[in-house]
Amino acid sequence: MFPLLLIDGYNVIGPVAPPSRGASANWLQDERQLLLNRLSEHLTDIIRTRTCVVFDARNPPHGVSDRMSFADMDVRFAVGYPEADDLIEELIFQHPNPKSLTLVSSDHRLHAAAKRKKALPIDSDVWLDALLDGQIQMAKLPKENSKRKRPKQSDSLSAESSDEAASSGPTLDAMLDTDEIQKWLDQYGSD
Repeated sequence: MFPLLLIDGYNVIGPVAPPSRGASANWLQDERQLLLNRLSEHLTDIIRTRTCVVFDARNPPHGVSDRMSFADMDVRFAVGYPEADDLIEELIFQHPNPKSLTLVSSDHRLHAAAKRKKALPIDSDVWLDALLDGQIQMAKLPKENSKRKRPKQSDSLSAESSDEAASSGPTLDAMLDTDEIQKWLDQYGSD
């Protein structure tokens, strides 16, 4: 199953890591675990199953080669890649429906790759701040995935905004809260 959220793990950690980050030999592992815990607490069950977090290959957890699951999220370490960005770019380009993909990173190289494939790039700090405030920022599902059931005007996605998303690529549905995202995924499915 391909992700709806692709998260550049250390890029998200970087701006929020404490200034004393070199004080502990395990500070990077501690920050990585804190991020994964935050994601597991703030993402819905369905979104977690469609989330991939990518970290550079140095210092993966003991006993983990290049991939693990944490709270139903796919967690990857860029083993065999010069850096995590290379693996993230590969995942973007291999995605069968990149218009449904949200990239969480502040890296301009990755933003350019996401835009080339019409995925939605969001800066890490903006996305994480919204998440911690109870809002999940994501690309809308493209029109071809909304054929199952026409939304009501009161739903978080209107027919007009679905048409706009299909014609202009991914858009951000102005800070949906987690209940709205869950309702959206339940209504439109997750394929």
